[in-house]
Amino acid sequence: MTEDDIRRLMAQEPTRPSEDSWAHGPDAVRDAGDPSARVAARVLLLFGDQAEVLTPHHGALDPLRVPAASVAEQLGVEVAQLPGLQFLAVVDRDELREVVPMP
Repeated sequence: MTEDDIRRLMAQEPTRPSEDSWAHGPDAVRDAGDPSARVAARVLLLFGDQAEVLTPHHGALDPLRVPAASVAEQLGVEVAQLPGLQFLAVVDRDELREVVPMP
């Protein structure tokens, strides 16, 4: 980028977000597909008594936070074993249901 490019960008009027720009932001509604379908999930890390879980609908920048003890109980493991663990679950809003180990 040249100095002229920078000056031209600085001189431009700032653009205002369109009314539907929220649809592309972090709070956008995600297409959940079949809500009763199990999806692959993985515990990214533990944060206090919460597990941060990655799913097809919850990426690393916006993981799903759920009670770690509940996930551990459903999987039959200790809470300390959760980070990195992969499993299948139904994502129901901000909860995990029907949690089962990966086959």
